[in-house]
Amino acid sequence: MDFRHFLASGAGAITDGAVLERLRRDPDLILDPHILHGGFVYDAAGRIRLAEIHRDYMTVARAAGLPILAFTDTWRCSRHTIDASRFRGHRVNEDNARFLIALRDSFGEGSPIFVGGLLGPSGDAYKPDEGLDRRAARAFHLPQVDALAAAGVDFLFLATAPNVEEALGVADAMAETSLPSIISFVIRRTGVVLDGTPLGEAMRRIDAETSRPPAGFAINCVHAFALESALEAMTAFDPEAARRILAFQANTSDNDVEELDGSAELLTEPAPAFAENVGRVRRRFGLRVVGGCCGTDSGHIEALARKLSCAEVST
Repeated sequence: MDFRHFLASGAGAITDGAVLERLRRDPDLILDPHILHGGFVYDAAGRIRLAEIHRDYMTVARAAGLPILAFTDTWRCSRHTIDASRFRGHRVNEDNARFLIALRDSFGEGSPIFVGGLLGPSGDAYKPDEGLDRRAARAFHLPQVDALAAAGVDFLFLATAPNVEEALGVADAMAETSLPSIISFVIRRTGVVLDGTPLGEAMRRIDAETSRPPAGFAINCVHAFALESALEAMTAFDPEAARRILAFQANTSDNDVEELDGSAELLTEPAPAFAENVGRVRRRFGLRVVGGCCGTDSGHIEALARKLSCAEVST
């Protein structure tokens, strides 16, 4: 099954959980100040640790018989940040994509493992005012989009988009490839993107204004309680909007984004509570793909996978 067939099938899936936040707290590894963990594919210890974390998530999915969406470690690997780093001249996006594809291929036949080419915003994910306008965003992100697409990923994924204008520019760049794409926002529990745009309006605008709309939208880096409140608010006056939300990657902290931004302490919750909360939101609003963001590890994803497997059997 390729990713387009998965999208058309209506099947459920999980995503991986936190990778960057787990590496950030590893005392034996040092993140690059510009591309963060994107350079670990060139470091023996970093490469081993990347493989361990990704393999854990893939193993959980295979054991549960569920498809999984796994993401390249390229959230901060724009051409601008690569050129500012010590990895200038390296094909960082391509090398990360090929690393994850090779790891996926090592699992052989079984439930699908889809590799997504991951992009992040140009600025701080919690500060929408740092975002680019649409035209500048397309130019900024297009080199990374092209690099990931050329490396053979299954789909493209913009994570933690805090404002609609930059998301539009990224959607424009992604539309120039032949790959399916997903745009994921950070939102408030009132149902708005961090720039104040109602989530339903943001999705409709991107669908209407891009030459090839995304395959779907996603929410990440907020707690299940926050998304639940947001979707309750949104569906009260825009009941069809939730149908365009394909995926949700949940935090384990219910703090607002301003409290989480730059927090030295990693706030988490037990895996069973995480799975229960995310599973409830999935059932209520028909989300097909769920997984983890900050605070999660393989235990959280395993608990969630068990809950999804039981739900698939019961239906």
